[in-house]
Amino acid sequence: MKRSLLPATVPLVMLLAACSGASDNAAAPEPAETMMPVEPDGGVGDGAGPPEGLGTPAIPAPFYGVWDYVDGSCAPESDLRIEIRPESIGFYESLGELTAIDIASPDDITVTLAMEGEGETWDMQRRFVLSDDGATLTPQPVGEESFEPMPLKKCE
Repeated sequence: MKRSLLPATVPLVMLLAACSGASDNAAAPEPAETMMPVEPDGGVGDGAGPPEGLGTPAIPAPFYGVWDYVDGSCAPESDLRIEIRPESIGFYESLGELTAIDIASPDDITVTLAMEGEGETWDMQRRFVLSDDGATLTPQPVGEESFEPMPLKKCE
């Protein structure tokens, strides 16, 4: 008779043992199941933004706006007029999408642009230097490109 009770009591004893001391371990999720919070911009939920260099490059705000040659009219048809936005620069009959930027100081940047205009595409680098008062912007050549820097005024 002892033999018939033994098989029935073993599962009962194992069930009780599993319920009694294992409750602390059962509440903790397995490491593979732990959720990691993610912020809206894709950063880890620790308050940090994306790692350096992985975000989209952007031109600093003091450079934004419409600029034209200091003696220009600021009219859309002015051939020296440019429009600077965070990720692009519009020139007369062409548009450059920002692909890289080197910020030497708050008033001195060099941009690399993927240009498109009049059915053609090309890459261009251009340096832009703001005056101390932020009212004048001077484009300057980079590398082998050569032109006389012509100061631009900010248009209203």
